[in-house]
Amino acid sequence: GSMRLREDSSAAVSREVKGYVLRRSPRAMVKIPVILRGTDKHGYEFEEETETFVVSKFGARVFTVHELAEDAVLELRLKSSDQWSQFRIVWLGRQEDDSLGHIGLEFIQTRDFFGVVFPVEDWA
Repeated sequence: GSMRLREDSSAAVSREVKGYVLRRSPRAMVKIPVILRGTDKHGYEFEEETETFVVSKFGARVFTVHELAEDAVLELRLKSSDQWSQFRIVWLGRQEDDSLGHIGLEFIQTRDFFGVVFPVEDWA
């Protein structure tokens, strides 16, 4: 809820971008429906409808029900688009910190994939 935002609001410079408040670190908490496609760590191909939790200039954090290997390459597209883009898994959630099922993806070729515009950092 709104109470959670209080703790870092003083330290963060928030700006409205397309209705999303971005913290100074250029990440946006935003749910975007996406389709994830790839091969899991057992060698099975899958295609899954899911959504992002966080997007950044460099990639996204998404939820998956599949067991995936770090460094694996997945394809992802916006549900509203038919253009696939490749991502590498750079982070896997763990049961210990309640992030199980979350994966961190980093772009391989493109930027600005999600159409979220990030503020230019100014340190003034």
